[in-house]
Amino acid sequence: MINAEVIEQIYKQYSKKPKSVDFLDFATLFEKAGEHHDLLIDPEKGVLTIGSIEEGAPFHSIPLRNIIAFVPFEEWVAIVMHASIVFLNSRSSKVAAHIKPLKESLWDKIWN
Repeated sequence: MINAEVIEQIYKQYSKKPKSVDFLDFATLFEKAGEHHDLLIDPEKGVLTIGSIEEGAPFHSIPLRNIIAFVPFEEWVAIVMHASIVFLNSRSSKVAAHIKPLKESLWDKIWN
């Protein structure tokens, strides 16, 4: 089950970008979500397009350089980025996203 604790752990475990997009496990992404999400990799543009997300919507096209990892779960696969995670369901075209909240800076803490 994916809950707040699991999401926090994903951000901690996958905090650094791979040395190259060649290190990303595209096989896992396509095996878990390819059937329901009309995924397309454009190597010339360096973009992953998710067809199940409306064109023009956030996360419809994701630059490959922004992706840290693909993390499989029983019913979902997570596309992990620095400040967000897109979850693609492996049994349907459902999509969910988590956007990491901004942390309050020391300056904000002092003045608030």
